[in-house]
Amino acid sequence: MIELRHVFKRYRGGADVLADINFTIEEGEMVFLTGPSGAGKSTLLKLIALIERPTRGRITVNGHDLTKLSRWRIPGFRREIGVVFQDNKLLNDRTLFDNVALPLIVRGIGGHELRHRVQAALDKVGLLARAHSYPLTLSGGEQQRVGIARAITNRPPLLIADEPTGNLDTALSDEVIDLFREFHEHGTTVVIATHEKRHIQRLGKRVIALSRAHSLATA
Repeated sequence: MIELRHVFKRYRGGADVLADINFTIEEGEMVFLTGPSGAGKSTLLKLIALIERPTRGRITVNGHDLTKLSRWRIPGFRREIGVVFQDNKLLNDRTLFDNVALPLIVRGIGGHELRHRVQAALDKVGLLARAHSYPLTLSGGEQQRVGIARAITNRPPLLIADEPTGNLDTALSDEVIDLFREFHEHGTTVVIATHEKRHIQRLGKRVIALSRAHSLATA
C-alpha cells in the first residue's frame, strides 16, 4: 500500500527535513506517525499525498511510483486518498452538505449519486441532521468530523490525517480517533500523525516514530 525507500526531503536553502526514511505500511493497516515538532510528520504526509515531491528516494502508494507519476495523473491519484487536516479547511460560506460534496463535484458526480454519498458520509460522522448548517455554527469537534466526512466521500482505500485532534478536548479527541478506527475496521488503510501518546496506548496500533535527527524506528 505505502512504501518509502531512502526518502529525503530538503527545502531550498535549508537542511534535510527528512533524511533516509524507509518503511512499509500494508494494505488495511492502521498506523500512528509520531515524533516531536519539527521531526517532519506533516512533510511526510504531504509526500504520501503527492502534495509535495521528495528530493530523493522512492515512494510507492496504491501501486503508483510517485517519483514517476506525471503531472496530469496526479488528480486521479489523489482521488484514491482521503486527507484530513488539523484546521479542517472548511468553506465557512457553504453548508456542511456543500463542503462535503466538493470532492464529488470536482469529479463530475452529481444528482442522486452525489446526494447519496454526501448523506452517507455525514451520517457516518453523526452530522446528517446538520447537513444544511454552516461550519461556524459547529463546535471544533463537529467541524473536524465534517472534514472527515469530506475525506471519505470518494470512498478512498487510504485515509491520512495530520494531527486531527490537536485542537480538541479529551472526549472529542477520542470520538475523532474512534471514527478513524471504525474506517480501519472496515478495511481502509489509515495513517495518523499525532503527538498524543494516549491514543497510541489506547488503540495499540503500530507506530512509526520520527526523531529530530530524522532517523526512523518502527514498533
